[in-house]
Amino acid sequence: VLPTLYGVIIVTSFFSISILNNILVKDMTNYDFSKSIMKDVTQEVLGEVEKQEYVKPYLSDSVKIKTSYYNKDDENQKQQESLITYQNTYMPSSGVLYVSESDFEVLSVYDGTITKVSEDEILGNYVEITHNNNLTTYYYSLKDIVVTEGEAVKSGTILGQSMTNKINENESSLYFEVYYQGKSLNPETFYTTNPNDLQ
Repeated sequence: VLPTLYGVIIVTSFFSISILNNILVKDMTNYDFSKSIMKDVTQEVLGEVEKQEYVKPYLSDSVKIKTSYYNKDDENQKQQESLITYQNTYMPSSGVLYVSESDFEVLSVYDGTITKVSEDEILGNYVEITHNNNLTTYYYSLKDIVVTEGEAVKSGTILGQSMTNKINENESSLYFEVYYQGKSLNPETFYTTNPNDLQ
């Protein structure tokens, strides 16, 4: 009787281990497959993030640059074209003055939070957007502002409409500034910068 009983136990144990092994291998195969799928999805998402860029603060084809960003390393002629004139005073431009014969929509260049909606005596109403701890953008000479302080905005969100200001009274204008770690950047160079480089 005992030898028969031992034999049954051994055979039962063998089949149980075999079945359990098949289940574990099957689960592991599914796990590996899941990991592979997640890896592909993660890579796709990261790829999309890397492809993101800043957009320009307008869409209208009629917009042109009137005053460029002042760069101390530029040639004399370029520097002269980058000076703002106000009441017989010349000041280097810390941003870009965009102009058009007609009003145009002004857009957020990137995701962020509206940290200030206020008025400047010379440049008119403006919106300040904080994008991260180091990066802030300013949009001057706005009317019909449609955002409020504390509001989260996405890249391309309409902030308001352009208008004239005291340094450019004959054309609809947007004076746009970019500050990174407290220092101004040339907006025309900034647009092609990878957002991950300005965190």
